[in-house]
Amino acid sequence: MTTSLAPTTTALGPDSPLERRILLHTSRGLVYADERDEDRTVEGVLLGEADTETASQRTAMEQLLCRVCSGPPERTGAGVLWLLPLPTGTPDDRPWDGWPEGVTTTDPPVCLQHAGRSPTRSQAKYRPFYAAEAEIVGGFGTLHPAPGVLAAPGERMLRFDDPRMPWMVATHFVRQLRRLTPADEQGSTR
Repeated sequence: MTTSLAPTTTALGPDSPLERRILLHTSRGLVYADERDEDRTVEGVLLGEADTETASQRTAMEQLLCRVCSGPPERTGAGVLWLLPLPTGTPDDRPWDGWPEGVTTTDPPVCLQHAGRSPTRSQAKYRPFYAAEAEIVGGFGTLHPAPGVLAAPGERMLRFDDPRMPWMVATHFVRQLRRLTPADEQGSTR
């Protein structure tokens, strides 16, 4: 990918704690100084460098693989099995009518073997659901301020159609889950 950069472009720098590669702040958004085609999704979202965990998340979300073992997730006529966090009740994560329909997640699905014993999940705070639809709708990562905006970079989830997306370096993919069916830890629908 060839990107024309204005001479006033600012480098966020190779010593930045957020990026190891040189990240340039242009009038159209963020670019890497040495950007390659694989640095962006088909939607044009700039991807951050991937450590092993981040690379595994992206692969599992793209290919719908179990988040624990990277094998196939549990599938039934009701869809693919996911463990969804219960809303915490905080101002940024309030419960809503109809939860979890339409919930977004950065967590990949799960196989039946790992549904009841996911190593990073407290079972009291998660519920299993089958999702008949699981579309990738955005990214999660570091949102940098656009030119003229005085703000510190911060972690955010944005949808692909968000006008701030050119200022994000995404580390994770986000899927929106629809047509959900509750399940138990053994994968049986309720």
